[in-house]
Amino acid sequence: MRKILAIACLVLCAFASHCRAEGLNTLVEASKSMGEANKELAAETASYNQVKRAVDSGAIAKGQSKSSIRSKYGEPVVINEDFITKRERWVYKPVDSSFFKGARICLLFDNKGALDEISTLQ
Repeated sequence: MRKILAIACLVLCAFASHCRAEGLNTLVEASKSMGEANKELAAETASYNQVKRAVDSGAIAKGQSKSSIRSKYGEPVVINEDFITKRERWVYKPVDSSFFKGARICLLFDNKGALDEISTLQ
Protein backbone atom coordinates (compact mmCIF):
# COMPACT_ATOMS: atom_id res chain seq x y z
CA MET A 1 0.00 0.00 0.00
CA ARG A 2 2.85 2.39 0.85
CA LYS A 3 4.44 1.77 -2.56
CA ILE A 4 1.19 2.63 -4.34
CA LEU A 5 0.79 5.80 -2.26
CA ALA A 6 4.41 6.81 -2.92
CA ILE A 7 4.04 6.19 -6.66
CA ALA A 8 0.77 8.17 -6.70
CA CYS A 9 2.46 11.08 -4.91
CA LEU A 10 5.37 11.04 -7.36
CA VAL A 11 2.99 11.01 -10.36
CA LEU A 12 0.94 13.83 -8.85
CA CYS A 13 4.06 15.91 -8.18
CA ALA A 14 5.36 15.30 -11.69
CA PHE A 15 2.00 16.29 -13.17
CA ALA A 16 1.75 19.40 -10.97
CA SER A 17 5.19 20.65 -12.04
CA HIS A 18 4.25 20.05 -15.68
CA CYS A 19 1.14 22.21 -15.25
CA ARG A 20 3.17 25.01 -13.71
CA ALA A 21 5.69 24.85 -16.53
CA GLU A 22 2.93 25.15 -19.12
CA GLY A 23 1.46 28.11 -17.26
CA LEU A 24 4.87 29.73 -17.13
CA ASN A 25 5.35 29.15 -20.85
CA THR A 26 1.97 30.77 -21.49
CA LEU A 27 3.02 33.82 -19.48
CA VAL A 28 6.32 34.02 -21.36
CA GLU A 29 4.49 33.86 -24.70
CA ALA A 30 2.01 36.52 -23.56
CA SER A 31 4.91 38.74 -22.53
CA LYS A 32 6.51 38.32 -25.95
CA SER A 33 3.21 39.16 -27.61
CA MET A 34 2.88 42.32 -25.49
CA GLY A 35 6.42 43.32 -26.45
CA GLU A 36 5.60 42.88 -30.12
CA ALA A 37 2.36 44.86 -29.70
CA ASN A 38 4.25 47.69 -28.00
CA LYS A 39 6.75 47.78 -30.89
CA GLU A 40 3.86 48.02 -33.38
CA LEU A 41 2.26 50.85 -31.41
CA ALA A 42 5.56 52.73 -31.20
CA ALA A 43 6.02 52.28 -34.96
CA GLU A 44 2.49 53.62 -35.54
CA THR A 45 3.31 56.83 -33.65
CA ALA A 46 6.73 57.16 -35.32
CA SER A 47 5.12 56.80 -38.74
CA TYR A 48 2.53 59.46 -37.88
CA ASN A 49 5.26 61.85 -36.70
CA GLN A 50 7.25 61.28 -39.88
CA VAL A 51 4.18 61.89 -42.09
CA LYS A 52 3.26 65.02 -40.09
CA ARG A 53 6.75 66.50 -40.57
CA ALA A 54 6.58 65.68 -44.28
CA VAL A 55 3.16 67.28 -44.68
CA ASP A 56 4.24 70.38 -42.71
CA SER A 57 7.41 70.76 -44.79
CA GLY A 58 5.70 70.11 -48.12
CA ALA A 59 7.55 66.84 -48.74
CA ILE A 60 4.15 65.15 -49.09
CA ALA A 61 2.13 67.05 -51.68
CA LYS A 62 -0.77 66.56 -54.04
CA GLY A 63 -0.02 64.43 -57.07
CA GLN A 64 2.33 61.97 -55.36
CA SER A 65 1.64 58.28 -55.87
CA LYS A 66 0.50 55.84 -53.20
CA SER A 67 3.57 53.70 -53.80
CA SER A 68 6.01 56.58 -53.27
CA ILE A 69 4.33 57.62 -50.03
CA ARG A 70 4.11 54.03 -48.79
CA SER A 71 7.78 53.37 -49.54
CA LYS A 72 8.95 56.51 -47.72
CA TYR A 73 6.54 56.62 -44.77
CA GLY A 74 5.25 53.08 -44.30
CA GLU A 75 1.79 51.64 -44.09
CA PRO A 76 -1.05 53.77 -42.75
CA VAL A 77 -3.02 52.55 -39.76
CA VAL A 78 -6.20 52.27 -41.84
CA ILE A 79 -6.98 52.21 -45.53
CA ASN A 80 -10.61 52.58 -46.57
CA GLU A 81 -12.76 54.08 -49.30
CA ASP A 82 -14.52 57.40 -48.90
CA PHE A 83 -18.06 56.42 -49.87
CA ILE A 84 -19.04 59.91 -51.02
CA THR A 85 -16.06 60.75 -53.25
CA LYS A 86 -15.02 57.13 -54.03
CA ARG A 87 -11.43 58.00 -53.14
CA GLU A 88 -9.09 55.80 -51.13
CA ARG A 89 -8.37 57.22 -47.68
CA TRP A 90 -5.20 56.51 -45.71
CA VAL A 91 -5.16 57.39 -42.03
CA TYR A 92 -1.98 57.92 -40.02
CA LYS A 93 -2.40 58.55 -36.29
CA PRO A 94 -0.38 58.39 -33.09
CA VAL A 95 -1.23 55.63 -30.65
CA ASP A 96 -2.88 58.02 -28.17
CA SER A 97 -5.49 59.14 -30.74
CA SER A 98 -8.60 57.28 -31.75
CA PHE A 99 -10.08 57.19 -35.24
CA PHE A 100 -12.68 59.76 -34.17
CA LYS A 101 -10.80 62.00 -31.75
CA GLY A 102 -7.27 63.30 -31.50
CA ALA A 103 -4.50 63.99 -33.98
CA ARG A 104 -4.59 62.19 -37.32
CA ILE A 105 -3.65 62.78 -40.93
CA CYS A 106 -5.87 61.63 -43.77
CA LEU A 107 -4.46 61.27 -47.26
CA LEU A 108 -7.04 60.85 -50.02
CA PHE A 109 -6.06 59.34 -53.38
CA ASP A 110 -7.95 59.60 -56.64
CA ASN A 111 -8.89 56.56 -58.74
CA LYS A 112 -5.51 56.74 -60.50
CA GLY A 113 -3.60 56.45 -57.22
CA ALA A 114 -2.44 60.08 -57.03
CA LEU A 115 -2.67 62.04 -53.77
CA ASP A 116 -5.66 64.33 -54.14
CA GLU A 117 -6.20 65.82 -50.68
CA ILE A 118 -4.41 66.10 -47.34
CA SER A 119 -6.40 66.57 -44.15
CA THR A 120 -4.70 67.21 -40.80
CA LEU A 121 -6.99 66.85 -37.82
CA GLN A 122 -6.22 67.76 -34.23
